[in-house]
Amino acid sequence: MKMLTKIASRNIWRSIKRSLIIITAVSIGLWTGIFMMAFYNGMIEQRINSAISSELSHIQLHHPEFRKDYEIKYYLPEGQKMLEKIKNDSNVKAVTGRIIIKGMIASASGSSGITINGVMPKQEQLLTNLKGKIIKGYYFNPKNENEILISEKLRKKLKLNLNKKTILTFQDKEGNLASAAFRIIGIYKTINGPYDDANVFVKITDVDSLAGIPKAINEIAVLLHSSKSVLEIQKTLKEQFPKTEIKNWMEISPELGLTVSVGDQMVYIFMGIILLALAFGIVNTMMMSVIERTREIGMLLALGMNKFKIFMMIILETFFLILAGCPIGILLAFATIGITHRTGINFSQFSEVYSSFGYSSIIYPTLTWNQFGNIVVLIILTALFSALFPARRALKLKPAESLKK
Repeated sequence: MKMLTKIASRNIWRSIKRSLIIITAVSIGLWTGIFMMAFYNGMIEQRINSAISSELSHIQLHHPEFRKDYEIKYYLPEGQKMLEKIKNDSNVKAVTGRIIIKGMIASASGSSGITINGVMPKQEQLLTNLKGKIIKGYYFNPKNENEILISEKLRKKLKLNLNKKTILTFQDKEGNLASAAFRIIGIYKTINGPYDDANVFVKITDVDSLAGIPKAINEIAVLLHSSKSVLEIQKTLKEQFPKTEIKNWMEISPELGLTVSVGDQMVYIFMGIILLALAFGIVNTMMMSVIERTREIGMLLALGMNKFKIFMMIILETFFLILAGCPIGILLAFATIGITHRTGINFSQFSEVYSSFGYSSIIYPTLTWNQFGNIVVLIILTALFSALFPARRALKLKPAESLKK
């Protein structure tokens, strides 16, 4: 084996140009594969973090019937007590109560179906940083009544503006139509266009009596210190409140969970394309190496070297070329990810497109060690598998015929 290793290591530099081609192919393949996975990771991670921190929170509690049709009559009778109990859990970063109502917003220019979020201003700020998303105007004033925050997208759609009044209409607890005028005090904007198009925010005290459920709530949103404890806290809450529907963010928004799985599949599809191109390059280059060395391989066979050793020699040559290319690819990938993770990759020219799918236009690539290991293993396996074809051709050579060439 020592002799084979020595021969293989010398053979790879007999044709410097050919060796550099394989080393470059491996380096670029590894670099591209690692960076593509980091890019998709960053994009998906930002979408999930944004959804949790700005829209869904980690866990939500509702009446078991509420999310079927969002009827206001299905509220949490002990909601305030539940809030206080959840707030005392050391794993909970923030918690708030809301009144969620499906209704209509109207202006002189038209109307639109929306979700009316009746919020507790202080608690909502801790949970979603709603104040930080305001681009015009100001946040709720506890001394004022009937204030509303609408999105920039909705403002343009209904031709509304700051300090103008708009009408909210919805069904109350008894099924009767209720409506009230609200003054626009702020315009907000998030990275999620569809969310902006469908949500307005008012103080809970301005809609609870109008909805027929004074001082009540129909949703509790819980934000945890760590996403890793979601299932554990969800189980604990189910034991504490057995008659309440308690769902985590993946259950509330299954499309987000689908986004993760689809994103992973997309990454491996791209990796498959890269690995296929790498495999063709290695097969072609090593096949040329075997053909050019037909006489030499025939001589080795004639001198008594068995076919297994010939086979291993070709495999070892490919393996050494991979070992030369991997560090370069890894170094390039880590350098690229490190720089772009700090600065971000700005796609602001496509911000509207990204926003329509709920993604930020600035992507910060990120990679886990597990994913990195998977890519390196795939590259090595692909290269070694590709070497089997040239090695198999070498095994078919006959000493007598090879020496004549």
